[in-house]
Amino acid sequence: MERDTQVLGISTDPKPTQTAYATSLGNLPYPLLSDFHPKANVSNAFDLYNEERGTSDRAVLIIDKGGVIRYRRVYASAADIHIEDFLAEIDKL
Repeated sequence: MERDTQVLGISTDPKPTQTAYATSLGNLPYPLLSDFHPKANVSNAFDLYNEERGTSDRAVLIIDKGGVIRYRRVYASAADIHIEDFLAEIDKL
């Protein structure tokens, strides 16, 4: 089923680190954006930057076309992320 959505990945890592990460996974089917400089500017805007770790929390945000956050969930690890959970949220929009 097609959904009118755009998936983006973002982290506080520099672009070369992201490229190495994506390559290690066999490349990712979506763009990775770097929130490296100024450090965590976007992560801070979404209240996702973890000062203790020096990086952003792992999270999924669903933002509608009007710029309104419709879904926000922070995860302890990537293993906790289940695509079907947020696809169901997208279907509700």
